[in-house]
Amino acid sequence: MMPYRRGVRLARHGWAAAPAGGLDAEPVRRGRSVTIAQWEQALLLRDGRLERVLEPGLYRFWQPGRAVRRVDLRPWVITLPVQEVPTADGAAVKVTVAGHAKVTDPVAFVTAVRDAEQSLYLAVQVALRDVLAGLSVEELLAGRAALGDRLAEQVRDADRLGVVIERLVIKDIMLSGELKKAQAEMLVARAQGAAALERARGETAALRSLANAARLAAGNPALLQLRLIQQLGSSSGNTVVIGTAPLLLAGQAQASEPAEVPAGRADPANPAS
Repeated sequence: MMPYRRGVRLARHGWAAAPAGGLDAEPVRRGRSVTIAQWEQALLLRDGRLERVLEPGLYRFWQPGRAVRRVDLRPWVITLPVQEVPTADGAAVKVTVAGHAKVTDPVAFVTAVRDAEQSLYLAVQVALRDVLAGLSVEELLAGRAALGDRLAEQVRDADRLGVVIERLVIKDIMLSGELKKAQAEMLVARAQGAAALERARGETAALRSLANAARLAAGNPALLQLRLIQQLGSSSGNTVVIGTAPLLLAGQAQASEPAEVPAGRADPANPAS
């Protein structure tokens, strides 16, 4: 008579009494082949105990009680839903995190915890809160690009889970309405300050140029006349009065004054004297 246990044939007759190694392990019939894909490794279990790790390839098993637990070695996407995290200055911000991770040790990935992916998500959540707790809102917004690497370094127990985190990034940072308004006002104040500084620099440069021009005009009065002529030549619609330049008139007047004649000496131009 064929022995049965709970309606399932015993393993010595070619059937596994229960999925060896857990619900996610595939029982292998005696004499059947198993193919491990190129992107996989598999744990071969015998009567629920780990026997060895199977590399990619085709395998055939003749002994009963075998089961295979496949592990995908390709990177998968870590997507952390919206997390509301307090910052160092007491403000609460909402952030989302995304990244890539992959399995490096299939044995640890299967045997360390019941659900390695959920444990990894929890580790990322804890690391996120630890990192943001030491940053202010302004530091968070300014150093967003470098925050992913720091976050990946803070994730603990990844090695114990047989997983390596390739990359983590802060996708979104959502501020409350009050914080958005304060941030906008701060940006406007900075822009206004920068504009006032530029205006002051321009006025200083203009005053410096005027001072240099005044020094040149004081040392060379003829430059003013040349500048006037240049301005008249470059514009139209001006009324010009042609006359002797003031400087030339002054020189001629000085030259036309009679020279003083010493007393007792006759002036040749005036014989009566």
